[in-house]
Amino acid sequence: MGRRKRAQSDDYDDSVERHYFQKGKKAKDEPGTNEPKSAEEIERLSAKKKEKKLRQKEKKLAAQKVEKERQAAGALQKEEVKKQVKTKKKEKAIEKKEPALGEFIKTHKGVKYCDVEIGKGPVIEDRKKVRVKYVLRANDKQGKIIDSGGNFGFNMGKGEVISGWEIGLLRMKQGGTRHIIVPPQAGYGSKDIGAGASGLLYFEVTLLHC
Repeated sequence: MGRRKRAQSDDYDDSVERHYFQKGKKAKDEPGTNEPKSAEEIERLSAKKKEKKLRQKEKKLAAQKVEKERQAAGALQKEEVKKQVKTKKKEKAIEKKEPALGEFIKTHKGVKYCDVEIGKGPVIEDRKKVRVKYVLRANDKQGKIIDSGGNFGFNMGKGEVISGWEIGLLRMKQGGTRHIIVPPQAGYGSKDIGAGASGLLYFEVTLLHC
């Protein structure tokens, strides 16, 4: 039985159907639409993909390096802060300790001191003018006298005297007498001022005024 023809009126417009079939035919006729890629094209795309991956990898490694450097710097800073806190605690512990008369206390830079007589006046203060009487001996209490002064004045904490004095006189009271042993690193280094090269300096100091 034959296929029935669709009845068409005189005003039927088949432009939509024709456009659809023409579009499909055109897509089939376009070159390269369904054709396989050439070896050169595949190689080019592969190289482009590898280059992209390489850039991503380099970017990732650079970011990791920056992060490691940041973490290392942070760890170093934390370690430095810990050291500073530890040093301050140690210094405070030394300051608070009340030694027995004649008992030497070792402080930083190897300086040692002992109170022979504790004064009853005010405590020596940083950045303030002080006056002392002192005798300097070579190496120990029985050593030869190198220098002495009956009324020597200086400003505490301003670097006007050797660091061994500023360390050894810490928290001393007016009227007191203190013996201070100063090693080279807190005194005059390897310079020989009468105690021999790199010798110890033994000070007997009385705080007259502060």
